[in-house]
Amino acid sequence: MPTTTGDYDLRELRRLADPNRETPEEFEDDAELPASPEEVLRHSERDELVRLQSQFSAAGVLPERPYLEALPNQYSTEVVVFEWLDLLINKAGFENTGNALEYYEEVGWITARVRENLREYMRGFSEVDSFDPDKPGPADLDVDDHVLSLVYIARLASV
Repeated sequence: MPTTTGDYDLRELRRLADPNRETPEEFEDDAELPASPEEVLRHSERDELVRLQSQFSAAGVLPERPYLEALPNQYSTEVVVFEWLDLLINKAGFENTGNALEYYEEVGWITARVRENLREYMRGFSEVDSFDPDKPGPADLDVDDHVLSLVYIARLASV
């Protein structure tokens, strides 16, 4: 049975796009499709974390816990903070996001001051604004979400 997305056969679309190109083995009938965009994003975020760690190592300074002692006072910082909190709140809701921030403090990723600052930023979000009747309720954050949070923390710490 052909692998399809919607009504489109991915192999056929690839053949139409480039008739001279051989179909890679990974796209044959029994093969799985390549990683989803979400998985690709997760891999790129993990790559960024490794790159940031390499930068710290090259400088001869590995960060100690807490990784983020204070939020940098720059406009670019606010963009990163809002992007991060938006991601967490949209997936997990306000309560679970607050719980995640407490967890990050407990494991030494952020300080209590950073947690409080992030909770202040959360006030800029409204539960009414993020309410979508077709969207399921808040989900628990998984390991990938926490890795992504660590990437955001590393970004902020590297400013």
